[in-house]
Amino acid sequence: MRRGGWIILILCQLVACDSTATDSIAHRKALAEQFVRGVYGCEPSVVAELGAENVFISYPIFEELFGTPAIRGRDKVEEFAKGFCSRWKDGEFTIHEAVAEGDQVVLVWGFQAENIASGQHSSWGGITLFKFDSAGRIVAEIGEESEPGPVGRLAGSAAAD
Repeated sequence: MRRGGWIILILCQLVACDSTATDSIAHRKALAEQFVRGVYGCEPSVVAELGAENVFISYPIFEELFGTPAIRGRDKVEEFAKGFCSRWKDGEFTIHEAVAEGDQVVLVWGFQAENIASGQHSSWGGITLFKFDSAGRIVAEIGEESEPGPVGRLAGSAAAD
């Protein structure tokens, strides 16, 4: 092998050029998306499937709604997912962007659904960080949400320019 070939091979090993690093990043992105779609899309069994025993979810609105900044533990998160599904129907989750590095994935998302009690259609969006443990299970979902979501704010600011 020529000298340049050895240098490229060594550099690839140092910066994880192999497909396993790329595959694991893509896999974590897919798991984060599957988890969020399950929790907010009426498939609470995803919590037991993908969440660690000590998984927690935290959004600023939780303090107002539940009197605590986070929901902790697999059973409580699954209970939260069931409760969410009992309040909203016909939910549509859109992933605008997914970025991953190491044991973390960030999703930029939008959600719209109909409130079952009022019949009112609502939409909001957010940015959420997912952290994975060494076994590949989700240990944290930490997010910020707003109305409109991040993509809606960008569209609005582009129109104002």
